[in-house]
Amino acid sequence: MASMWRDEIYIDHCAMEGLSSSGNIQGLPADALVALLSWHGVDKVLKWVDDFCLFRTPTPIVLDEMSGLSRHYSMDIESILAFTSPLGVPWHPITEKGQVFTSTVPYVGFLWDLDRHTVSLSTKKRLKYLDKVLAFQTLTTSKVSRKHCMSIHGTLQHITFVYKQGRSSLPPLSAFISKFPNDFALHHVPKSILECLKWWIAVLQNPSTLRSLVPQTVIDPHVWVDASTDWGIGVILGQLWATWRLIPGWRTDGRDIGWAESIALELAVIWLVREGFSDCNISIHGDNMGVIGAHIKGRSHNAACNESIRRIASLIIPNNIIISPVYTPSASNKADPISHGILGPLSLQLPVPLQLPDELVPYIIYV
Repeated sequence: MASMWRDEIYIDHCAMEGLSSSGNIQGLPADALVALLSWHGVDKVLKWVDDFCLFRTPTPIVLDEMSGLSRHYSMDIESILAFTSPLGVPWHPITEKGQVFTSTVPYVGFLWDLDRHTVSLSTKKRLKYLDKVLAFQTLTTSKVSRKHCMSIHGTLQHITFVYKQGRSSLPPLSAFISKFPNDFALHHVPKSILECLKWWIAVLQNPSTLRSLVPQTVIDPHVWVDASTDWGIGVILGQLWATWRLIPGWRTDGRDIGWAESIALELAVIWLVREGFSDCNISIHGDNMGVIGAHIKGRSHNAACNESIRRIASLIIPNNIIISPVYTPSASNKADPISHGILGPLSLQLPVPLQLPDELVPYIIYV
């Protein structure tokens, strides 16, 4: 979707009534309609069954009557209807299904924005899928069928085009589906899938999530993270450092050193987002292989760590960020001294504390 296509699209969901499984409509094959559109100058056409998305590009920019710059196009919705109507092509009325040319368009279940170079779910679709996940979650108190599992798997697989990090949540569901001998067998849903559902509920509840289509730049802004039980958490970003003490009593409900290391990674991500990082693949250095592995898989055996992974996802998805943890031995980890209370120069300390998630306030405090 090149930037030159900023203002110049489309008719979407101009569905053809009566389209048969063979792809013909009143004797006119759908592919022939695409060829007809191309012959009339509509050479950029996306087609999925009976949904057509038509693109148009502007003629050279010229001066209008007010001596201002203006784009001009060789076609509009009326001109397209003019040469398709004599052939009996039964488009749905634009007011019911479809739209005139504009820079945003719904297509194959997603909302595409060429001005902002993003793709997302419409509010209607997002809430529909959220309800479906919540409904499946209620089935976990009883046994479920392969049909139910395949339905939710297909839905989640589809929307991973927007929520890329969600791909790591699908293998447990795929493995579970393979255990059904037939469509009539029933099984209880395993705990691993319940954790995956919690991730999807968390991200689908966010109304502003979208995926940027801007290419990501691989960068290493020199971020180092570490945690220790005798002090707390240390994070370094470039020349700056920050530390948080673990509040006595933090070791409850599954919180352990692995959780603390995961929180160190989460705090680094919060810091990066606050600094305005976006559209990039960021290297973060740490010395805990368990946390690195859990982040790569998108899940952990520790429920408290999974909560942190879900919060990280809610930060990086809207900002088109990929986190690439890099293993570094403890002796080479620049954040190791800080996590043990050996602090850096006060002049390089993070001047303004980060806004902590409410869930972390009872367990860590900025020093």
